[in-house]
Amino acid sequence: MPLQNSVSLIVGLLFLISPLHSKNVIFVLIDDLSPRLGSYGGPVISPHLDKLADQGVLFQHAYAQATICTPSRASIMTGMRPDAVGTRDNNYRRSRFRNYQPDVQTLPQYLQQFGYTSIGLGKTYGPPDPNSWSRKDLGEASGDEQYALPENQALFQSNIKAGKRGWFNMGPLFEAADVADDAYPDGRVTERAIEIIHELKDQPFFLYVGYQRPHRPFTAPKKYFDLYKDIQLSFPEPSGIPEDAPEVALKTHHTSAPKPGDKRYERDYAQLLGHYAAASYVDSLVGQILDTLVELELEEETLVIFTADHGFHVSENGQWDKSCLFETTCSVPLILRVPGDKAQPLKVSQTVELLDIYPTVLDFLDLPAPPQLAGKSLLPLMSGVQPSEDGYAYTEVLRNDGGKNAAMNWDGSLEGRSIRSGDYRLNRWWDTRTNEVIALELYDYSLDQPEIKNLANVPAYADIQAKLISQLNAKWPLTQNTGK
Repeated sequence: MPLQNSVSLIVGLLFLISPLHSKNVIFVLIDDLSPRLGSYGGPVISPHLDKLADQGVLFQHAYAQATICTPSRASIMTGMRPDAVGTRDNNYRRSRFRNYQPDVQTLPQYLQQFGYTSIGLGKTYGPPDPNSWSRKDLGEASGDEQYALPENQALFQSNIKAGKRGWFNMGPLFEAADVADDAYPDGRVTERAIEIIHELKDQPFFLYVGYQRPHRPFTAPKKYFDLYKDIQLSFPEPSGIPEDAPEVALKTHHTSAPKPGDKRYERDYAQLLGHYAAASYVDSLVGQILDTLVELELEEETLVIFTADHGFHVSENGQWDKSCLFETTCSVPLILRVPGDKAQPLKVSQTVELLDIYPTVLDFLDLPAPPQLAGKSLLPLMSGVQPSEDGYAYTEVLRNDGGKNAAMNWDGSLEGRSIRSGDYRLNRWWDTRTNEVIALELYDYSLDQPEIKNLANVPAYADIQAKLISQLNAKWPLTQNTGK
């Protein structure tokens, strides 16, 4: 038996016979949300998550390792960077991480050997991974189930049969049905999560709650849309494409946010409102789970983690959606509440990665770490310990030959690799077949408007650029690739 497995087995046996109270983990991962919550100074009405932030630790600069769903989720749950784990796009068949790492221990899978019941609900990885869970439970809802109204479900099914693809073509972009929370999949996931917490309250558990909102389509009960009925929402800044940004960096090409009277204003405003309303819906659902912990007196035994798999543009940088390397797509809300005296309510400005979640959970549970982890525990930062060096975060985006977006099927041609450190972000775009760097971007976030101009090769930033390139080379070197 390998040494790592032997150590894990011994520690697991000791854990099982320990008289200590059980420690639990609830990990809430939502889909497509930048730091727009009220606790981040954003426009989303989110009283329950704001309260969680007041009680716990809010990370002001947390970053995803990929800006599409499947690679980001595989990275989070294996503790490996996307290129290391092998999952690079959203092709569910090809991009199952088990195709590349059949023996890797995901976080919930690893905890099972220490006596934890691990259950995943809703959207977990995208492609399912039965090995991660103690048992099968409520999984990801299908496309037509994202709608509560029968006519919209039927329209979606009809469009799928007709071969239509993309949320703009398959069904309505938003729906605000006057229904209860459980009329939509995320409400049903919440009900099931509450049932499981009651069931497992006397034993250690890892409960993963995967919400599909606020991903398109922007669907939620009408009452969450009504929260914004007396508010005139504004499109966020910067609203245009950065000056001198390379073509490969862009997914869409709007030069400014839409204004009343513009051809696309009403549709984009409806998307903006729908995105925020869906986020408020998730906030309320998380509040129900937190109330359950209070009801069952589990607050002092349970680590609560809330984050998103990546961010989402709603016109910033002239972009909609994701698959970019701008701050809006790379950055996510990250809130952790640790019971006991291991952490205090605070805001952490240090740059951190979602890769850090796996080692943080193990640190909280006093468990050894498997060998593949690329992140670091956040508990020292959460306890107010000052870091000895600047934090950093690495994020990837892929493009096909010619620079086209490659969320579903990457052909192995182009990669964008980003480093965020301190006040700066450097993005390097390169051709994996020739090892040729084709573009650089550099942004300074100490500026009032940091992404209105690409500062790469600007003489005043030469030293910063050289430092970030050196760090990128050291931590994430370019390696020639002949394709996937």
